[in-house]
Amino acid sequence: MNTLSRFLFIVFLISSFSATSQTIPLALSKINTQGFQQSQVMSLIADLSDVHGPRLTGTNQYYAAAQWAKKTMEYWGMDKVYFEKYCPDCMGWEVKSFNMEMTAPSYMKIQAYPYAWTESSNGVQIGDLIWIENYSNLENVMAQWSGKLQGKTILIGSAPQQNMLFDGLSSRFTEDQIEEAEKSIVPTPNNPLGPSAGAVDLIEDLEVIFESFMRKDDAFFAFLKAEGALSILGTTPFFPGVIHPSGTYNLKEKHAKPIPYFAISPENFGTLSRLITRGLNPKIKFHLDSELYLKPENNVNIIAEITGSDPKLKDEVVMIGAHFDSWHPASGATDNGAGSAVMMEVMRIIKSAGLRPKRTIRVALWGGEEQGYLGSLAYAENHFGKIKETTRKKEVEKISAYLNMDNGAGQMRGLYLQGNEAVRPMFEEMLAPYEHLDVNHLTIQNTNFTDHDVFDYYNIPGFQIIQDPLNYMTTTHHTNLDALEYVPERDMKINATVIAALVYQIAQRDTRLPRKY
Repeated sequence: MNTLSRFLFIVFLISSFSATSQTIPLALSKINTQGFQQSQVMSLIADLSDVHGPRLTGTNQYYAAAQWAKKTMEYWGMDKVYFEKYCPDCMGWEVKSFNMEMTAPSYMKIQAYPYAWTESSNGVQIGDLIWIENYSNLENVMAQWSGKLQGKTILIGSAPQQNMLFDGLSSRFTEDQIEEAEKSIVPTPNNPLGPSAGAVDLIEDLEVIFESFMRKDDAFFAFLKAEGALSILGTTPFFPGVIHPSGTYNLKEKHAKPIPYFAISPENFGTLSRLITRGLNPKIKFHLDSELYLKPENNVNIIAEITGSDPKLKDEVVMIGAHFDSWHPASGATDNGAGSAVMMEVMRIIKSAGLRPKRTIRVALWGGEEQGYLGSLAYAENHFGKIKETTRKKEVEKISAYLNMDNGAGQMRGLYLQGNEAVRPMFEEMLAPYEHLDVNHLTIQNTNFTDHDVFDYYNIPGFQIIQDPLNYMTTTHHTNLDALEYVPERDMKINATVIAALVYQIAQRDTRLPRKY
């Protein structure tokens, strides 16, 4: 090789190295511009919550929201956008109107909301209120109350203890809490930042776990119905005045539907229980007009893709997701409109930035998560193989990673590694450019009870982001206050932008993220 050839070769190597080293920083700068300065994430959340909320599984409202999401991502120019069905017998249920009040010994408007998939009242009903404080032993309940419930409304459960609201309703993780999680050396069972299933094989036992939880009161409800009771009132101790109708899951055709069942505020429950204790015999007037129907076409996952540009890697996929369904008493802004909007925004950011990832990037907005991961499990069994079977489809090996958001509207603080120690140095490097935003904390801990569990079960690197709790578990989760007012704009912009950066960098790697085993 002559001197000129050597010189040109060295120039080529230097320029090639320079171009390669600059690719990621340049891409991140484009992502940052789109995510921070040209963000659409709050507009997306507003559409999901104010226009298309709530999105209860099985309902026409859910399907209208799914059509909106599909059309929105088609408008952005996603390479593929499509539905995949997931449940042929999940029923829709919608409230048309309702009212709940005490008419004696004095008038009181009762702050209430009906539980899902309960029966209508067939017009206005009026009856005395009785209190069944403990109904865990059905034989005892039947012995005490048989023949005494006709035409009665039933107050069930214990009266909440007084709460002076000395503790704040909203918080962010402290440095000590984050440090404790970072120092964890095993993934279960004590996660200092969030819920963990411990040693339970969550996915294989999921049907049993959910059925035992969802069906635990069926026999009691059937007894009340057979005895001619008019309605049921219950509460959760969410102060002040929060209504929390989370607890009926009678969504399948085969499930018996309870008589009209209402969640009421803890303060109203306290008043009613005290009146009964004093022998003052409250009288309850109510009505519930609701509609129950089966439209299997409503039960869809929404899938969209940016096709990979590398001929050798485009068949491999980086997946992101969030559950699209919500609970019914509010608009579902924090659970999980925030997660769905963030993941849609991730796709918009990458597409609008003009980036061409090597691997395909796929977003999945899941249905039926609240009823036991119905959407993501159906997807997994269709694409990866059946639960409890050892045979796996080849598509499992094509998924590099799955990232999930479903813990409210709080800022991302890092990632749960879900026991996958091998990915730690990779995520440390990928998150380093965003250290100033305090989003780069990693813990070996598991967190559970959302859709990334499904991917983890199939040994696909599946991760849920660590999020500041804010008021998720005190105010908005499955309550009548799950509204846009509790979604902070800065947190959403950070989440969408940092996840977009993570996803793009994973898509650009020479190899997939390592599996746990």
